[in-house]
Amino acid sequence: MSGETRPITVLHAFSRHNAGDGLLVDLTLDALAAAGVKRHRIEVLALDPESFPELDKVHRAPGEPTARPTIKLAKAAGTLAASLAGVDSLRDRLKKSHALVAVGGGYLVADSPTRQAGVLLNHLAQLRAAAGHPGPTIYLPQSIGPLHGVAKALALPALAKIDRIWVRDDETERELGFSNTRRCPDLAVMELAERFSGIEASPSDGRPVLVGRDLPRAGDYVERLGKLSNSLGDACWAVQADVAGPRSDRAFYHRHGWHDAGSLAQVLQEPTGPVVSVRLHGAIAALLAGRPTIHLAYERKGWGAYEDLGLARWVHDARDFDPELVAAQVRELSQDAGPFWQAVAQSCDKIRASKQEMIADLAARLGE
Repeated sequence: MSGETRPITVLHAFSRHNAGDGLLVDLTLDALAAAGVKRHRIEVLALDPESFPELDKVHRAPGEPTARPTIKLAKAAGTLAASLAGVDSLRDRLKKSHALVAVGGGYLVADSPTRQAGVLLNHLAQLRAAAGHPGPTIYLPQSIGPLHGVAKALALPALAKIDRIWVRDDETERELGFSNTRRCPDLAVMELAERFSGIEASPSDGRPVLVGRDLPRAGDYVERLGKLSNSLGDACWAVQADVAGPRSDRAFYHRHGWHDAGSLAQVLQEPTGPVVSVRLHGAIAALLAGRPTIHLAYERKGWGAYEDLGLARWVHDARDFDPELVAAQVRELSQDAGPFWQAVAQSCDKIRASKQEMIADLAARLGE
């Protein structure tokens, strides 16, 4: 098959049950379309392929989306062992692809034993296959790291062999230090900039919305969230991710006695006020819905996104934020969100230029 007819495979997709991960798959497909790739050529490798019924060509990636010990996790361990032994069935299977394009995201993070296992079992085989691929390999905007231990030792040499890695925060760019990296905003931030002129800022005097999630090394994070909720009085909780297992926002709320008002998409259909979101793509979804949104960042990706949007004043460390300060900002935004939206407006031209650069590079590398 010629390069014009062979498939282009998207790697590292997770699950549409997590709205943020589903959005990043959609935006990856949109980026490929903007680069001139026809949809019928695209195949997707996903940990939870059943959650993408609308895709014609989606295959199961080695790994387990629920982070539970299952037969799929055991098979993933076997796939990784085979890859390390040089018997790489996944790499051989992907050789039919003209190019491999990794979905944007923050899945290559190994700062705890659990997350090291996630990188090793859910993503390393795909990364190694990409590193050894004979055709073009592109990783769309990533936050990579911290990486530690075995995951770091195995991932870094593979990352160095990728043709282009777009990174969405300054810290990742500094830590990798590879000549194949380029800095640009998060895919969802690019989408926000593209759509900004059509966003209608909603009245901000409705009840505030909180989007939380479970965090590793939480410290007194939950206590701070509770104080924030109490300070706001009539705030409601919304669910951004409702996957099975410990990643579920709804399960997190219920463990702490908080009752949710439904999914974030449902809640944003109501006349609600400002949003405070621990999940980055929950924050972006709220911005797209016209809500001024404060982000409680728990990883480098959040700082990068809000700084790119000109919103550094409205991003705080999730593990160390001042509940009273955040509550005061919510009340301020309820009264006047003008400076908030003006800051975003002033950032959009630069973000759109970065997107054009990324798409042009993608098209050139794919030969489209």
